[in-house]
Amino acid sequence: MSWIKLQSEYSDLDKYKNSGNIFYFKKDTKILHNPYGPSALYSYGSKAYYINDKCHRLDGPAIMRTDGIEFYFINNIELTKEEFEVH
Repeated sequence: MSWIKLQSEYSDLDKYKNSGNIFYFKKDTKILHNPYGPSALYSYGSKAYYINDKCHRLDGPAIMRTDGIEFYFINNIELTKEEFEVH
């Protein structure tokens, strides 16, 4: 699999395509990171949010699969939906 660098919409992020999937990294690193939206957009429709290479999202699920299953993470720690809502 080869990585193709794309034009990023954000000056502080690099954007790459790999096998139809799109990934955002901190500029000039391979640290998955996107404070503006998902860091990983998979060709089959799933999305994942990362900050500093940790699965993380404060305003909703950090992983959203196309089958409707959602996973909640804060700083790479998985929470139930109930735990997340209390947080």
